[in-house]
Amino acid sequence: MSDQPVEKISGKELAVETNKFAAYLQQFNLPTDNIIATTEERALVAINLPTFLDTLTTEDKREARYLSKFVGATAIGLFDAALNYVWNEVVLNLRKKVVIYGIDLFYDAAVGGKLRETYKDEQDLDGLKDSVLLDACRKLELISDVVYRKLDHILTMRNTVAASHPNVESIGGFELLGWLQTCVKDVLQDRISDSAIRIRSLVENLKQARDVIDDPTLARFNSELRNLSVPHVNNLLITVFGIFVSPETDQILRKNVARIAPAVWEHSEDRVKYRVGTMIDGYRTNLHQDKLVQGVEFLKLVNGRMYESLPARVIALENLADQLEEAHEGWDNYHKEPSIMREILTYGRSSVDIPKETLPKLTRVILRCRIGRGLPYREGVSPIGKPLYDKFFGMMDDNGVAHCLAALFLPEINSKFSNPICHQHLAAVLGILHKITISERMKEAIGFLLADIPNVWKARSSKKFIELTKPFIQW
Repeated sequence: MSDQPVEKISGKELAVETNKFAAYLQQFNLPTDNIIATTEERALVAINLPTFLDTLTTEDKREARYLSKFVGATAIGLFDAALNYVWNEVVLNLRKKVVIYGIDLFYDAAVGGKLRETYKDEQDLDGLKDSVLLDACRKLELISDVVYRKLDHILTMRNTVAASHPNVESIGGFELLGWLQTCVKDVLQDRISDSAIRIRSLVENLKQARDVIDDPTLARFNSELRNLSVPHVNNLLITVFGIFVSPETDQILRKNVARIAPAVWEHSEDRVKYRVGTMIDGYRTNLHQDKLVQGVEFLKLVNGRMYESLPARVIALENLADQLEEAHEGWDNYHKEPSIMREILTYGRSSVDIPKETLPKLTRVILRCRIGRGLPYREGVSPIGKPLYDKFFGMMDDNGVAHCLAALFLPEINSKFSNPICHQHLAAVLGILHKITISERMKEAIGFLLADIPNVWKARSSKKFIELTKPFIQW
């Protein structure tokens, strides 16, 4: 590199006129509209970008090739490509955080059902959709709920208007700069939490131990467990259960899991304990005798046999809910979702027929499918699945309606309510629930939401809404 001083270039010089480029395309009869951003928008980014770049440290910028590509794309006027460069860097960064957290721990949270055994190492991260990666990182607190909402919006816009998909939309300069700031400040500069690192260290130490852990070590573990967040403990339970039932686990490791398992079980949520019971029943159904024996032994160790004897409907509906969620997050979901939904509807004529253990999860998954992804194609919802979802909501009793209202404020559903396309689907669901609800107080709560659909996402902060729903929902 030359020792001569770098010549300063202003933002206006970077955003050169586009007429020659447009003329070049025109002479080959190529389209010129919606290809590059206007000179004004490019100048806006070029003038304001240095202010943001100056806030970054030399270390942040040393290997930031994505920023160089971002600057190049915005100078040319390819804002959609610029967004794609930044988003790809976000995905790579989240994958690095996943590896630091622990790949097995991550897959236990991100991949359910029969697909779990197909995900083994870092290379398999390529097989996960970006939306699944985001959702799992939120569950494991690798990103906060607020950052999840921001990234979910950016992902939606990237899928709608960026270079990864054909489109006729455009991105504004201020929008692009805001998304860049979110990605850099909230993700690329963020470091993984101490809690997440402790989880990985705990599991690795457990696997590497060559002796049975003694009482003082067990006491330190139990003390550490109390400092972990509930999502981390929930995921730890699934992980240690998987280690315990695996045929590849040696006797020392299984003994150590047996020592820590009661404390992990005690601090986990019931829904995760039911998931363990469902997994054991799955071993029974699929004739995995070795895993079945070890799974039952695990429940004996934690005094959790009551979670084993789940009704057949619970097992079936849990599996169907997993299948429906996997279909919704996968490719060609519009065609795969309806057949699963039809099978779900065969299990009851009202929400009373749905076991209470399964109703919250089933409601969450179906509501997620019905609200949709907020994309223009088919308005983001399977056209064949839509009447099936409406039928499900139409069979709710007041208890089921309460679960529906509570699910509206889960991050993976609530984050969609910034999208106008999702507003109409939300209004349709609320209209169905309002029609079938018996409780006048519940009707008033639904009416409150229907009166201001664009602001439903923040209704939980409304004192009036909380007062109306307090008898039915534990916020």
